[in-house]
Amino acid sequence: MVACALMHTVRNLAKALETHREEAIHGHPIKSYVQNIVYGGNDGVVTTFAVVAGTVGAEFPHAVIIVLGLANLLADGLSMATGAYLSLHAQRDTFERLRKEELQEIEDDPEIEREEVRQAFLQKGFTGEDLERVVATITANKNRWADVMMCEEHGMTRQYTANPVVHGISTFMAFVIFGSIPLIPYLFGIALSWRFPVAIVSTGIALILLGITRSTLTRERRIRGAMEVFLVGALSAAVAYGVGVLLHGFLGLAA
Repeated sequence: MVACALMHTVRNLAKALETHREEAIHGHPIKSYVQNIVYGGNDGVVTTFAVVAGTVGAEFPHAVIIVLGLANLLADGLSMATGAYLSLHAQRDTFERLRKEELQEIEDDPEIEREEVRQAFLQKGFTGEDLERVVATITANKNRWADVMMCEEHGMTRQYTANPVVHGISTFMAFVIFGSIPLIPYLFGIALSWRFPVAIVSTGIALILLGITRSTLTRERRIRGAMEVFLVGALSAAVAYGVGVLLHGFLGLAA
């Protein structure tokens, strides 16, 4: 009876853990892709709306808004995507180089490397037999040993340096999708007097949704996160609009 009850408990715990892993985003590989979507989308909607606001402030023709907006959308989106790819690719190369060095150090001076493991877990509170058991388990396998040293000594894991191409693509797609929101009123023939107001409202909604997503990801207060993203975007837009107005006045005087 006791054995059956124990097996039942283990099964329940296994199911609960599986559910937890599916629901919880922290520590999950998808977390890094969600970050790409949030920050790529935020940058896309803010920079594109800044272009729209600046050109409206300068009273340029709406055709100019479309041209500049689309140019910004594709050029900046590609720049962000390649930046994310190159950054992660460099991190992956660094990870592989350092891991090879760790494996070589394990071969050349295993006692020093073993002592590094011991000191790392001593600082975590392991002592006595528990500490020696942990050290023996880790150092029994050189690959496991190197992975632990990468985490403890360099703060790096293979998981967060993987798939640089996917990170780049997800960043680009988020930038383009969210960045196109301020341009929608100008692309689909909404009445002239409504285009900029609709762009303002739709951009504000997009920023709030991105802020809520970021707060959910970071476990912050959702209202505060949404307001932070919204206010930063509003500030950028206000600056762009003000610069446009000033340049329009200057160009008008110059003419």
